[in-house]
Amino acid sequence: MSKFRVEERNDWRCWVTPKPLGNKPIHRWYIFPHSFTGEMVYALCDEWGVDHNDNILDPFAGAGTTLLAAKEKGIPATAYDISPLAVLASRVKCADYDLRRIEMMWQRLRKTMNPKQWDGAGKPYPELVQRALPGKLLGAFDGLGRNIADLGGAENERDFFRLALLATLPSFSRAVAAGGWLRWVSKRNGVLSIPSEFSSRVERMLEDLRSSNLHTGVLWRADKADARSLPDKEGTYSAVITSPPYPNRHDYTRVFGVELMFGFMDWEQTRRLRYQSFHSHPEARPERPMFSSNADYVRPRSLARAVAGMRQKGEDRRIIEMIDGYFLDMYLVLREAGRVCRRGARLAFVVGNAQYRGVAVPVDEITAEVGEQAGLECKKLLVARYRGNSAQQMGKYGRHPSRESVVVFRKP
Repeated sequence: MSKFRVEERNDWRCWVTPKPLGNKPIHRWYIFPHSFTGEMVYALCDEWGVDHNDNILDPFAGAGTTLLAAKEKGIPATAYDISPLAVLASRVKCADYDLRRIEMMWQRLRKTMNPKQWDGAGKPYPELVQRALPGKLLGAFDGLGRNIADLGGAENERDFFRLALLATLPSFSRAVAAGGWLRWVSKRNGVLSIPSEFSSRVERMLEDLRSSNLHTGVLWRADKADARSLPDKEGTYSAVITSPPYPNRHDYTRVFGVELMFGFMDWEQTRRLRYQSFHSHPEARPERPMFSSNADYVRPRSLARAVAGMRQKGEDRRIIEMIDGYFLDMYLVLREAGRVCRRGARLAFVVGNAQYRGVAVPVDEITAEVGEQAGLECKKLLVARYRGNSAQQMGKYGRHPSRESVVVFRKP
């Protein structure tokens, strides 16, 4: 039995999955797996009484859901992420646009989309990108990317089309995300299909802009930063709404490897990002901020029990190190979030429990314990839904659904 207050919020079960985002204007421009929805942000803001006088932080921006939802409600917000893809998606969704200028740029760009001129890439790309976009596909995407860069205008206007291009890429990539990895598939669509696919995406984005009535201004921003070491001063924020990566072995530098290496970085830079990412997958080996308070962290007993059970079952050493590293990272993130929050601030962390070799890892309860070590007060665990374990785990160890919860803290 949990020592923390647990509330069932079954009516939130659709809010901790990305599926509803596919029908939401602007949110649908780019979607990350394991996202929550804007409705959850609205509900928490209403429950906490957060309004335009407050300031929300999301230290794991993802595709910008918290930032955009805050803008929809007129509440100032800042989002950070170490992934340049996440920062781009968040910025594009929350930028202010002159619709007439964007439409004029689109008309110019459309005239340049000539598959006959897309012969080859104008620069070298990593092997992964070359394999994922074989034949003339890579040259086509590269050529369209160069046409976007040559459009002129403001950077955020060009980024509008860059995001559309990156969102189009998976439809043609022969490397398809499957869980936390990529699998290779055969596809028949070729270069001639790119203009129509890209145009459909841009037209839908324009349609969303025409129908939107968002607040404007500089109160919503996304920047690159590590959640374990934020650039903000103490007492900057009055609320945090975020979701760290789940400890499920999913490596987002691989899931989005083609997009990252096509649009932002080379193979070595991507590998460094993989190592530095939150310790939610075995290949992470982050350089953590070495301020003296790291010594204050003590492995919670519930984590120690889970680790002991995994060892007894013969779990891979790298998985055990990942689980241990995950909660050290969680401690650093929660301590840093507390530092940049005002007294009385509310903090919500969406997390998913895990299982390894039939051993349950109660991520929500351990996160609550770690947060209290970091100086926060856990108010409650809001259980949004129960997820089934993997088919492999179910076959070996039986069906044991895992909670997906919102851990709610308060800064005393």
